[in-house]
Amino acid sequence: HALPERSALEEVAADLADLADTAVSSTTVIDRFTGTGVLERQQAIDLGALGYVARACGLDIDARRDHAFCDLADALRVVVHHEGDVMSRFACRRDEFAASTELLTWLLDRLAATDGEPTHAPLGRPATSTSGVGIVEGWRGTIVHRVELDADTSLTRVNVVDPSFFNWRAV
Repeated sequence: HALPERSALEEVAADLADLADTAVSSTTVIDRFTGTGVLERQQAIDLGALGYVARACGLDIDARRDHAFCDLADALRVVVHHEGDVMSRFACRRDEFAASTELLTWLLDRLAATDGEPTHAPLGRPATSTSGVGIVEGWRGTIVHRVELDADTSLTRVNVVDPSFFNWRAV
């Protein structure tokens, strides 16, 4: 599969920024979003809010940094706003477009420097049954996967926790 061109990613991000700017230049949108559906920081903590819902309340959390499996420190910019209202949640999503483009172009540059060759050897087949946990940052927040494998690598258990379960009560 061909990787996307840096210029194509930047063009999409610019288009999305223009759309978001158009939305927030509308007085109707401003009136409806500002001060609406306010979630206070402590409420977000108490409810276990994740992703942009938490970050719109001033919580600086992101699984890509907080449960890192690789070093993204040079490129990862976690977007945080503090008002906790619909406008703040919108602003988080808007600003994440640009932050995601920055991260993707940084990753493309790093991948180009490796000629596409893996930097780590793949894990071998387990001798006995085993289990593992995967933690990733999805657009709604932290997604946790837990899997168990038997010795022939057949799945025996799978559990996925989606951030929506935590965010539904918060929003």
